[in-house]
Amino acid sequence: MRAGANAGNLAAMVAFGVAVFIYIRTLLPGVSFGDWADAQLNPFRLGIMHPTGYPLYTLLGKVFTLIPVESVAWRMNFMSAVAAAAAVGVAVLIMVRLGVRPVIAGGAGLALAFTGTLWQEAAFSEMNSLHLLLVALLLHRALIWRSDRRDRDLLIGALLAGLCVSNHGLAITVVPIVALFVVVDARRELGAKPSILLRAGAAFVLGLIPYLYLPLRALAGPADVYGTFLTWNGFFAHVSGQQFRGAMHFLSFESVPAALGAMPQIADQLVSLSNVVFVAMGVAGVVLLLVRDHWFGLLVIALGAVNVYFYANYMGDLYHYLLATWLILAVGLGYAAERAVRWLTDRLGSLAAALAYAVVLLPVVLAVMNWSTHDQSANHDGERFTAEVFDALPENAVLVTYWDALTPLSYEHCVEGVRHDLSLRAYDEHALVTCDLPIPGPLPEVVKHRPVYGLVMFPNDLPAQTGLKPIRTTTVIRLPYGKRYAEYDAYLYELVAPEEAP
Repeated sequence: MRAGANAGNLAAMVAFGVAVFIYIRTLLPGVSFGDWADAQLNPFRLGIMHPTGYPLYTLLGKVFTLIPVESVAWRMNFMSAVAAAAAVGVAVLIMVRLGVRPVIAGGAGLALAFTGTLWQEAAFSEMNSLHLLLVALLLHRALIWRSDRRDRDLLIGALLAGLCVSNHGLAITVVPIVALFVVVDARRELGAKPSILLRAGAAFVLGLIPYLYLPLRALAGPADVYGTFLTWNGFFAHVSGQQFRGAMHFLSFESVPAALGAMPQIADQLVSLSNVVFVAMGVAGVVLLLVRDHWFGLLVIALGAVNVYFYANYMGDLYHYLLATWLILAVGLGYAAERAVRWLTDRLGSLAAALAYAVVLLPVVLAVMNWSTHDQSANHDGERFTAEVFDALPENAVLVTYWDALTPLSYEHCVEGVRHDLSLRAYDEHALVTCDLPIPGPLPEVVKHRPVYGLVMFPNDLPAQTGLKPIRTTTVIRLPYGKRYAEYDAYLYELVAPEEAP
């Protein structure tokens, strides 16, 4: 037993090491755009990130920004790589717990590492890799509890559940399901010792403590930027993603048909970002798990169904929201491969056991197939974009822009110290990513003393947003819009008082 456990731990460490090596080799070297740049800027500054706040990611990210290598942006990208590789290692441990031999578990774990979705998340800064790691740790701990029946594993699981909620709102699609399955499985222990439930509740609350960071940060001010977090309504609106409710269609009559209707598109996406072998064996393995291990099989099917339902009924194109489904398919892949090797060994003898090593070929194929798409090591679009914008602005200018452009500009301005003379502003009041002091007075007054410019996707909205008249300059800059890359050409506009416009 100890030898098997050691072999499983070794397989997990090897999978982690290989994954993190490849991830570092293909890491985005600098600043990104939009939410991804926000995830580089605010942990360093100990600010407050876009909804839902992600306090655990922010606090852990601050630790990573202290690593004395490369830029702050690189360090935050590196954090994503480490978390993604760690999730791969835990996936291996989950498979070993399910009886999968280490070599197969390691191969299936690395296949997960080189699927397009996880590889992309590992190359860019954001909290999604950490979310997957916490989900994997929660499932692993649930398996340990079922096997060893120790009180401490319930408490560790409850703490992990709280931390998962503190990191990402997607935890609501995972934590209640895992908790339900564990409570049902532990009903005898809880009946005999109900105090365990109270202690587990306390451990869960302990995991939520990172949320205290938001009001504590708000107390430090400035009040006109962070004051809303000092009220319950302001705090809850941010952590619940209230401003995005219009894109959420949960519990509506159309939600279930929408999820079912999205299945062909999801299946196509899964195959295109891995291959048909990964998906087919993953699904087959989940079915085998349901037959041979009802408890865990039902658990992962419930998690997968809810994950797909949530994905289909919120935006419908946020592929990283399916990371839990990728984890489930990887576990299914490993389990299916293990059952296949056992079946062949029973019929063909011990030589068939060597087929277990064939699983290692799958991550090699996936790595080769996805390398060119997900290798970000030569991607300097963010640095080029910020340099072009800063070079185009005169001294002491005020720039009015929007979220996806504001975040990389604010990173270079606030973290790297570029163009201290400028003031960056967003017309979106929710964009808490600038280090500049508020400009006194409305822009029609500011323009009397400082040059004001606008860089937006929809320039026709500038008069209503600023009270100024936009005059198109000759400077054309490629802009991002909701993506990790810039793809739209737009003009930089000088903003002047309406009476001064030609």
